[in-house]
Amino acid sequence: MLPLDLPFAALCVSLRALEPVHLPPFPGSKLEGAFGRALYRLACTQPQRETCQGCPLQTICPYGLSYAPRLPESLQVASLGTPPRPIIFRVAYGEERHLGAGEALTFGLVVVGQAVTQLPYLLAALREVGREGLGHTRGRLELEEVRSVQPYTGEEVTLLRGADLDVNLSPLLLRAGELPPVPGEGLRLHLRSPLHLRAGGQMARDLHFPVLLRALQRRVGNLEQLYGGAASLGADFTRLPLLARGVETVRQDVRLVSQLRKGSRPGQKTNMEGLVGTVEYRGDFRPFAPLLRLGEQLGMGKWAHFGAGLYDLEAAG
Repeated sequence: MLPLDLPFAALCVSLRALEPVHLPPFPGSKLEGAFGRALYRLACTQPQRETCQGCPLQTICPYGLSYAPRLPESLQVASLGTPPRPIIFRVAYGEERHLGAGEALTFGLVVVGQAVTQLPYLLAALREVGREGLGHTRGRLELEEVRSVQPYTGEEVTLLRGADLDVNLSPLLLRAGELPPVPGEGLRLHLRSPLHLRAGGQMARDLHFPVLLRALQRRVGNLEQLYGGAASLGADFTRLPLLARGVETVRQDVRLVSQLRKGSRPGQKTNMEGLVGTVEYRGDFRPFAPLLRLGEQLGMGKWAHFGAGLYDLEAAG
């Protein structure tokens, strides 16, 4: 088993529409962008800079830590050329949504490792997420509630409620060793948001288990070494991919979806595409259980911080 020391907090955020809100099928990038702008306004003390690079406060600023993480010299490796962000939105792919005034919008937010220490700023930014408007109509929303949840037991605590001044800064922390095992010899993955994995220089269309495992191992290892205890630094990353070859792909029922996303520059657009659907595997999943469970919460693949690459695990008969 890959040694992992990566605590994280899973939050459930509820907003209520103050006016009509029109959201695309995958609203993760909209929410992430609004959250990033709110966090920037709250935390940045040098707004005259065009980027965070070179800012003397980058390593302690809540915005710099989450949106422009600096790679430590000890981790100058190819797989960390673009450091993953420790704030991860959990938003499923669905239909276009038209919220009327008074209707609720609920989504998940995972805060990884050291980023949990920035929780006061993160909660303050969540208060501001919907105030500038979201979606095509720029409809405004207000924060209703933020809860810290344990997704496998149902335990939860309220961190923030509406305009209340009381704030709870003690979220439930989850760790790899505390996550439930993966049951049985059959496993079904329900891909809930677009999964974009690279294999052979292009997007993988066949999600064989070794492809999945390598992506999981890379993502979780990078997050753990940057924001956790770095227990996996120097570990053998070759053993699990070799074992993964013994897992059979029983059935794959997926489809390609895509959505245009506005870039950070005027006129810039990116086509976010990936696979949604179901993949079924058969084999011995015990060596991979911690990675599979962490991936279930942290997502994987391209645009994972927007909520892409989310899946649910289910025993397959």
